[in-house]
Amino acid sequence: MSRKNKLLRNPLVLFWGKSFIELNILNAVVTLFYLHRGVNIENIFHLSIVWSLTALVFEVPTGYLADRFGRKNTLLLGTILLLLSWAATFFGYGFLSFVIIFVLMSASFACFSGTEEAILYDSLKEVGDEGEMTKHNGRLHSAQHLFNIFIPAIGAWIARDLNESQFMFLVAINILSTIVGLVFLAYLVEPKHVKSVTDYEKGIFRESLETIRHEPFLLRAAMNKLLIFIASFITWRAYQPFLSDKGLSIFWLGVFYVLLHGIIFIMHQNIGSIEKRLGTTRVLHWSVIFMIIGLLGIFITNQLWLIFIFILIPLIFEVIREPIFAHAMNQRINSRSRATTLSNLNIFKAVLDIPILLLCGWLSKTNLQYIFIIAISLCIITLICFSVRKKDLILATVPEELLPL
Repeated sequence: MSRKNKLLRNPLVLFWGKSFIELNILNAVVTLFYLHRGVNIENIFHLSIVWSLTALVFEVPTGYLADRFGRKNTLLLGTILLLLSWAATFFGYGFLSFVIIFVLMSASFACFSGTEEAILYDSLKEVGDEGEMTKHNGRLHSAQHLFNIFIPAIGAWIARDLNESQFMFLVAINILSTIVGLVFLAYLVEPKHVKSVTDYEKGIFRESLETIRHEPFLLRAAMNKLLIFIASFITWRAYQPFLSDKGLSIFWLGVFYVLLHGIIFIMHQNIGSIEKRLGTTRVLHWSVIFMIIGLLGIFITNQLWLIFIFILIPLIFEVIREPIFAHAMNQRINSRSRATTLSNLNIFKAVLDIPILLLCGWLSKTNLQYIFIIAISLCIITLICFSVRKKDLILATVPEELLPL
């Protein structure tokens, strides 16, 4: 097989590797699993802070690692760290043991953050198909939803009694799926990206900062993306105990996950066409408005089936935005510092997470509905302060001569 054909195969290899790595049969009942293993709701938000602090430490080093030693090697390292975290989860009990588990998971995520986008974009760029980034990245992001359309629902049925043996069986499945994902990623081919002598490599971090400074869109887009992600994330952390307390059965939590990931998978598979038909700014703007409508709906009805639908809405519309941002942002970043620049931008998430999650943890002791109020506030702030405008999308890449070596 020629090198070009191997590079053309990279998107498919990434898709299946990520599909198995993202297969989490616990997801439909994961918050209930933490509660079963001795972690209360407040501490679940504190564990998310542990995740963010770990990301703050590892985000840039893993981006540099990807630019310096290869994106494939960094993805393999991340998968091994994830495998270790699932092995630790099999025995973990109590807050302190889950702190270690979340550190491993977050370090694993940092290895993937920016790196999978970088290897995908550079693979397409080497064969002259970088204009198809939104389509391929949409499909890559759909990978995390392929098995999650039905697997977590099966997990909810298996764990219907919420007992220890059922949970251990589910964790064992996650371990096996991560091993399969590792095998797939081993078949990736490293695309060319500019890297040379040591002095040149020392400029990667400085170059990434110069890119951000010369491209104001990158920071605006990062804030837009990250604030909405946090709004969706805290909603996701709260919805399982919230719906369970209102009388929703474990079976219907499984159905929730089927609907959520089935819709997201279909939309990600077609996100390129959706963006072309509606326009980038319309998709990004109206997705936030629909998130606000869904979150507000939680407060205006006591009908459980309506609340069920209203919580689905923000979780769906946040996820479909990611591939659109990825295309617009990668166009503005030089190949040699792509992973480092994306990692630098993701640092803002770790910084923003800490105060917001602390507040959510404190409020969760009083009423879980307060979590949804915070999510609404983050969406409104995004619309007012960080909306992406048409003029932001005019490509103006940083001239090579302005970048440090």
